[in-house]
Amino acid sequence: MQPARPSAASRKVLAQYHHLAQNFRELEEDLRWGLEDSPRIPAEWHVIAQRPDVPFKTKITLRLDGDVIAFFKAMGRGHLTRMNAVLRAFMQARLAGVVKGAEDVAYQPTAMEVYLIGAAELAQEISRLNARMLAGHDVIANNMAIDRRKIRLMQMEDNDEIPADWRIKWKEIGL
Repeated sequence: MQPARPSAASRKVLAQYHHLAQNFRELEEDLRWGLEDSPRIPAEWHVIAQRPDVPFKTKITLRLDGDVIAFFKAMGRGHLTRMNAVLRAFMQARLAGVVKGAEDVAYQPTAMEVYLIGAAELAQEISRLNARMLAGHDVIANNMAIDRRKIRLMQMEDNDEIPADWRIKWKEIGL
């Protein structure tokens, strides 16, 4: 009996795992030999490596913790390139299935997490409602969505799932 043929998804995961493993092997070997005068790396490649890899880069605004920035800057010039390389390695590890994500973990959020997420969603819904009202749109259906979210949060409060000092001050915010 022949073994089952891997699915297309399995082949993609295996290919990503292979790319990740190859990158780690090459990185380990380069670090062992040293990058500057490595006989494995032709001199012309050092020139290419110094050129910015512009074609596929996308400019974004990103807020990072100060200690993370300090860590990468302490390594010298090229800290943003190194950060990109770390993110790429993480991406490859996730695609290869080496690193598991939240979707792979059977996690049940606590009542407090559900409450805080619900409160954030309520605030977003109120903000959207206010913007629609200012634009002159009918907002009756949106009001019903806000009321449903509010009722769900208040039920959690009534069931003593949420500590009193964390509860929303409904009267103070006019709801």
